[in-house]
Amino acid sequence: MTSLHDEPHFETKLWDVVQGGRDSDLMQHISTCDDCQEDLEALREVAQYRATTGGVMAEVPPSLASRVAGLMALVRPDLMARREPFAEGLAARIRRITAELLLDSGLTPQVAGLRSGGNGRTRQLAFVSEVADLDLEVSQFDDAYSVAGQLGMDTVPPNLQIRFVPADQDPLADDVAGLVQTAISTGGYFELTLMAGEWVAAVDIDEAVVLFPGVRL
Repeated sequence: MTSLHDEPHFETKLWDVVQGGRDSDLMQHISTCDDCQEDLEALREVAQYRATTGGVMAEVPPSLASRVAGLMALVRPDLMARREPFAEGLAARIRRITAELLLDSGLTPQVAGLRSGGNGRTRQLAFVSEVADLDLEVSQFDDAYSVAGQLGMDTVPPNLQIRFVPADQDPLADDVAGLVQTAISTGGYFELTLMAGEWVAAVDIDEAVVLFPGVRL
């Protein structure tokens, strides 16, 4: 007998139910399937969005909903006899909110209103995301770089840390070689020193991890 899990577009049907659609056959199956109950709970957290962003936004942006729907096929390869629990695979991906690099004054030194440093040794970088923005001022001193930054949020939660992870490492891993981190003040400010290389900045904000990739020194 063919499993309901093996039906085409199974994940899409599950996502439709989470968003309010009606599918009596699927709901009857979910009531007896532990894996699907975990899937449903994880997707409900995405749909509410507050659980993954600390309540910064009440609704799921359409772009996020589209990305999550696309991830389902990667989390559960088609026609697998034993599925990996959906919540375990997708939850880690849901936590990642990747910011966009809007400006690197080292590439556009004449942008009005930003200091290019005059001597070419100071750069401005600006990132934006759905949860928090990040502004960095990077100054070179010999072989090291002094980094001063501000995390932009309406209200910066207390006791935040920002960590800079080498780009070839997983910023969500527990044990990362070469990690550099420091505390963020209640105003969102921080300072630290980095060596030359490519880094990913990461900040844990409630249940989300906001990543700022592309810090090239």
